[in-house]
Amino acid sequence: MTRLWLLLLAACGSAKPPAGAAERVGPALAAALAAADHAREPWRCSAADLPALEAPAMAGWTVTEHGLVHAGDDLVLGVIADAGGDAPKTLAALGRLRERMDVAKVDAIVALGGMGASEHELEATLGVLAAAHSNTPPMPVIALPGDLETVTAETAAIAALRAHGAIVIDGRLAHSIDAGSASLATVPGAAVPVDAKDGCAWTAADVARIYAELSAKPGLRVALVAGAPRDDHDGPAGELALVPDPAIDVIVHGPIRPEPSPEAHGGRDGARLRISPGTSDATPRLPETKPPAAGILAIRGEAWTWSPLVAR
Repeated sequence: MTRLWLLLLAACGSAKPPAGAAERVGPALAAALAAADHAREPWRCSAADLPALEAPAMAGWTVTEHGLVHAGDDLVLGVIADAGGDAPKTLAALGRLRERMDVAKVDAIVALGGMGASEHELEATLGVLAAAHSNTPPMPVIALPGDLETVTAETAAIAALRAHGAIVIDGRLAHSIDAGSASLATVPGAAVPVDAKDGCAWTAADVARIYAELSAKPGLRVALVAGAPRDDHDGPAGELALVPDPAIDVIVHGPIRPEPSPEAHGGRDGARLRISPGTSDATPRLPETKPPAAGILAIRGEAWTWSPLVAR
């Protein structure tokens, strides 16, 4: 695994995409940036009027104008967030967590943001997650920008990775993920992104609309949120606007605490239960460093289970 991520990092940082691939992704990148330019400072990444989703063909998946549909009633997602950059220890931890996801036979990986601030960092972190292994094909990675990512850097990193054959989906444009009787909605961005001009933001009205539309869906209702809803357990943290008013079943959100949420399960019960993958950053953090973590969300019909993963 160590050799794998070193080779991947070198490829992402230095190799140039083949001319044919560059010709394909170049216009798509330019179109995406131009179409959203009116929404900059910061970009409204949860708006309803963003450009249509563009994605490569994926076995078991159908790409719609603004979302993804998975074949069958079951869906298993690896969920990860908050790598914080491409430190060697973090990339190694991402590789170990990816191996655990392979064992769990995930259908795709959702990155909830905080994976890097620059194009180079995002190519490295998302690239490790999307890399093909000896016994598995390239893993689809749905990348939601959070407070750390700029839209320009994330869009460019996705284009570069796609040029090298990785399957990385722009989470700004994938508003929904559907599988059988389950509906999942995405809320990318932050209330106040780190980069005030090129960051990815949502408005309270956008979030309220997304939750209301999700609540009206039949079957299991899951929100995939880059930020974190308000939590007063250890003092106030998170955003009040991300606390859903309409009944949905589970909110999978970016970390408030470094450790992942414990095992949990539920169904269509309107419980608004909150779970988080914790942080996947392996570099020291204050007040204490926790092992890099992620999680597995398994959906079977209208039932879901959550299993934490820790990279030891």
